[in-house]
Amino acid sequence: MGGSLVEIPFSDWPELRTLYRRNWPEHVFAFGIISNYLRWKQLHSEAQVNVKIFSIDGTWRENGTFLLFDEFELYFYSFDIASDYTSLTEALSLVNWKSFHEISMDFLEKHRTALDKVIFAKELHVTEDSTTNFYYMRREEASKLIVEIPSGTKFNRVSDKYLDNIYKQWSLKGYISETSGYNLLKRLVSFNESIGLFDKCGNLLSWCLRDQSGAVSNLQTNASHLRNGFGRAVCSEFARRLANLGDDSYAYVLSDNHKSCKLFESVGFQKTTNLHWMIIKRV
Repeated sequence: MGGSLVEIPFSDWPELRTLYRRNWPEHVFAFGIISNYLRWKQLHSEAQVNVKIFSIDGTWRENGTFLLFDEFELYFYSFDIASDYTSLTEALSLVNWKSFHEISMDFLEKHRTALDKVIFAKELHVTEDSTTNFYYMRREEASKLIVEIPSGTKFNRVSDKYLDNIYKQWSLKGYISETSGYNLLKRLVSFNESIGLFDKCGNLLSWCLRDQSGAVSNLQTNASHLRNGFGRAVCSEFARRLANLGDDSYAYVLSDNHKSCKLFESVGFQKTTNLHWMIIKRV
């Protein structure tokens, strides 16, 4: 392995995104990541979105392999299946892992072996390694969803006014440093689509965000309002609204969270693969 990481210019990001339209929705994960960050870079300053994408020696057009760095997060993808994702293994081996205090990654099952090879070779310290179900729903199906608005409530976008409450109930806050986690949620609320269910007094009862990979995420209901069907209503309405924007919906749900898995399946989402969430920290 003698290659090097070469940055993909921002002007080439639209072409990179188009690569993942092939055999739809096989590469929807990569398409969603590039789409999200492309939009963020177009709408916000470099200080707000300091994101870079790299490939091995500029070969991304041939192998679809990229690494995307966003603060403490790393996203990667490849359709280099013919070589058993050798280009991805090579790219990951060139990351300066020691430069990160913590790094969080979401990645598909098919890329697990490529990363594991690097973890073993570099003796990286894994502090979290969870498996999620990758759920998917075509926009044609989501657009047909009939959503009943619970009595005395209304749907609206979530504003940063509710950020403290959302962070307090965020299921991942114990795994990521407070600064990194809070700033991540702040960007999602400020930059991306979201939906909340509010009562007549404007209290937030249940909510759902769209994460930096384009996925439906952070579905949560206040503890005092559980078992009222609020979560299902929010999830359904969000998928319907995303369909109206022309987007398919997908979500990552912890495989052992049986209640949430059942909820997404009841809405009409179907599992297509597994996605892993991993955190590596510097020793």
